[in-house]
Amino acid sequence: MIRKAKVNDSKKITRIHINSWKTTYSEFFPEKIFINQEKNFEQRNNNIKEAIEKDNEYHYIVYEEDNNILGFACYGKGRGNDYVDMGEVYSIYIEKENQRKGIGKELITECFDLLKNMGYKNIIVRCLKGNPSENFYTALGGKIIDSEDGNVGGLNIIENIYKFDL
Repeated sequence: MIRKAKVNDSKKITRIHINSWKTTYSEFFPEKIFINQEKNFEQRNNNIKEAIEKDNEYHYIVYEEDNNILGFACYGKGRGNDYVDMGEVYSIYIEKENQRKGIGKELITECFDLLKNMGYKNIIVRCLKGNPSENFYTALGGKIIDSEDGNVGGLNIIENIYKFDL
């Protein structure tokens, strides 16, 4: 079942986020990135908790089964001057043991529906170039329209920007 995130979900969301980063991006980033994420757990948790409380810029939904959160997504207004008229799915994270079960597809479909109800006709998703999830976005009909340089923990990265028409 997918539902709107509650404030008391923040620790589980934070844990899924950190664990998913480590399993998904271990080939891309050195261990120090993941160690720093663990060190900053409380700060990240507080940021997520605050975003859930405000529910005005970043919107969180969770996938729950048997009272256990298996994954989450965060969505809202497109970031960057080129995307102000678009919605954006900022993140979808599912712990490794729950991946490839259709949870990601359900979460992104729900985000698309929610963003469409907010009036958006186009959605973007940023995805680290080389991330295995690139195939997921392509299979859902996403088209790469641009790429952006970024920085994570002092390392330069490239994110592909996928566009979806609703």
